[in-house]
Amino acid sequence: MKKNSNLDEIADAARLEPGDAKKAWQLLAAHIEGTDLPAWVKAYVQKSAVTVAAFDMEHGDQAKLAHDLGFYKEVAEQDGWSYDLDHIFDWFTGRMMKDVQGGKKISISRTAREYLDENRMFNNSPDGLRKAYEKARKRHVDRMEAGLKLEQLLAERGV
Repeated sequence: MKKNSNLDEIADAARLEPGDAKKAWQLLAAHIEGTDLPAWVKAYVQKSAVTVAAFDMEHGDQAKLAHDLGFYKEVAEQDGWSYDLDHIFDWFTGRMMKDVQGGKKISISRTAREYLDENRMFNNSPDGLRKAYEKARKRHVDRMEAGLKLEQLLAERGV
């Protein structure tokens, strides 16, 4: 943590100038790259600095700012309709193939938890993601069957 001690110095310097949140976020974003913090923390600080810099301190909605910075969690879980099903199918298929090659048994629930962890989707349930994967898998099967039917029809017509 020795590398992060300069973050404490930056925070102390920012406290000396009360009311200048924009400057504090800019200082943090400018100096965080030299730390040994995880990449997602660095990305969050840099994204937050941009969000705060664009915020109108006099007329802006502070609740919206807090939400944009991630201080409020969404209550509703995703039900599978709001996921990118093509991405979910590709990710799950790739991960499960990797698991099988590594000698693991396929587990959709475990894979869903891994997906949520890796993509930092902490407010979502593995069950909702599992349902999204099952929907994506069914859609993939339907597309494959439709493609086969089309090929059969074209073959029957001599095309």
